[in-house]
Amino acid sequence: MDDESLRLKDLLAKFQDPTTHYHIPPGTNGPEHEEDHSTSIDPRSILRSALNKSKQDGENDISLKHKRPSSSRIGSSETRPSIQWSSPSPEGGRNTPHDRPWLEDDSQSKQKALQYFKENGYDTAGVLTWPVAWGDCDTYRHVNNVRFLEWIQSARIRYAESWAGEMPEGYIQKMTAGKGTGFILKDVSIKYVAPVNYPDTVMVTNQIHSINPERASYGHKHLVWSLRDARVAAVCDSTIVMYDYDNLKKGKMSDEFKELLENVVDSYGK
Repeated sequence: MDDESLRLKDLLAKFQDPTTHYHIPPGTNGPEHEEDHSTSIDPRSILRSALNKSKQDGENDISLKHKRPSSSRIGSSETRPSIQWSSPSPEGGRNTPHDRPWLEDDSQSKQKALQYFKENGYDTAGVLTWPVAWGDCDTYRHVNNVRFLEWIQSARIRYAESWAGEMPEGYIQKMTAGKGTGFILKDVSIKYVAPVNYPDTVMVTNQIHSINPERASYGHKHLVWSLRDARVAAVCDSTIVMYDYDNLKKGKMSDEFKELLENVVDSYGK
């Protein structure tokens, strides 16, 4: 058998060996061209084939452990955020774990947050308190950056709802329902200060600034506070503009709404 035949025989053996990167199992797709490095092969099938081959070759269990890929490679639960389990109850049965002390009414973290808000010019009224969901976390075990935008959006509406008592009945309800002249987000920026993990609860506070009736706009800052870690998690700043939802065009800032915003700003720190 010549050299070329030997080379082809060796290459064929590699294609038939499921532990090599040449192997293309039935029902899967190989590369479409020489620059295509994609594949539809499930890496877990390669793992199983490798383990079976190792067992057939007589390798012991200890050596097999060193051949297994990390759990982050095969997507096991080890890569997910940890869950706080309850301790066994002396009386038996199920019980709710007491593992979120930051939610208690006398929580020092809450008091620290409110004090920080006040000292740094943020409002202590109309604050949004929001639980971190397990599904908010990504593969890096912390809350995904996009979730912060969702919290801030909810906090902006919640803050507006706290103004209802200062305005005529139904005024704020119409603004937040997209009827008549309301407000809309123009731009937003976020500075991520510290990661947030599950379990936790965040408090999102607000600060109005840069009121500009001529441009029918104002600035709206948010501060995201982690109750579990008792620290700032993110700071956001955005521009809000008035919008005529009935006619789908830029709106005007009424004198009464301008006065409301000014009164809100004057209340900070008091």
